[in-house]
Amino acid sequence: MLFAGIKEILPQGPVTKDSILNSLARLEETSFSVLLRESGVAFFTSLTLHSLAMAFVVGINVLLALRLLGMMPHIEPNRFLAYLPLHWWFTVLIFASGIALLLAYPAKALTNPVFYLKLAALGTGLVLMAKLQRSLARTGSVSRPRVFAVAMLSCWVVTLFAGRFLAYTHSILLASSFF
Repeated sequence: MLFAGIKEILPQGPVTKDSILNSLARLEETSFSVLLRESGVAFFTSLTLHSLAMAFVVGINVLLALRLLGMMPHIEPNRFLAYLPLHWWFTVLIFASGIALLLAYPAKALTNPVFYLKLAALGTGLVLMAKLQRSLARTGSVSRPRVFAVAMLSCWVVTLFAGRFLAYTHSILLASSFF
């Protein structure tokens, strides 16, 4: 089972920088983490699925935001509702592939503030989409559409840039290199 040895990974005693790095090092040494990191097929499959799912989710969000800004006036915003179930399935794929990427290099992400910026922007963008979906399903419109659209676009731009910068802004690649 994937989480069978979780007690051995979590810090024992007081939480310090060393205990966190030690826990991350133990996570890196699990067979699943090693498989994801050292198997080109596993890592690049996770990365490809993550990228394709992000493209679909961000694409739908950007199209809806542009529509709310007044572009494509011939398309009613509620016509996008048909694509939103697929949007949420791709969101699940984003999280699954993101967890795989995180498990491949846990210290690289979890010690990087840019990772938390990405998560915050992603979470905010998804909450905005859920609110938009609810509003469109109920009334066929949204109040203050321009503000809503700018907020959505901002979240997705931050999510994409932060995700891309994760590859270049880490200070620790592998915690196990400290032990």
